[in-house]
Amino acid sequence: MSKFKHHSNFPKEKDVQNYLFPNLCFECRKSFKKPQSNKSRICPECGGSLVEVSRKFSAPKSTDNPQWEKVRFLVQYGFIFQSVYEQRDDLGYYKVNYPKTLKEAQEFVVKYKEQAISKSS
Repeated sequence: MSKFKHHSNFPKEKDVQNYLFPNLCFECRKSFKKPQSNKSRICPECGGSLVEVSRKFSAPKSTDNPQWEKVRFLVQYGFIFQSVYEQRDDLGYYKVNYPKTLKEAQEFVVKYKEQAISKSS
């Protein structure tokens, strides 16, 4: 047992441990918190690919199929739950809430398409 070293003896880089981001698996309908990364990740449950979204995302229950379909639709069109803004009459901006249903999401994607995150890779 003398070779045992506690995990605190192996510190992580500060930039890696600062924030954890939700990584979604649409096959398992689960969210896993992981450090931000440009590398593609695989689901620890099913081996499918994970999609990283904004820290603002809150995962629905895994049994809530309509909500997971809405989330998949939004992510597919580049809305990873980043802040989306709309211009007011006084030329200011206010933050827009994300849609609650798939039908609302379809209108949301059309209306705010210029604010979608493009997939550059």
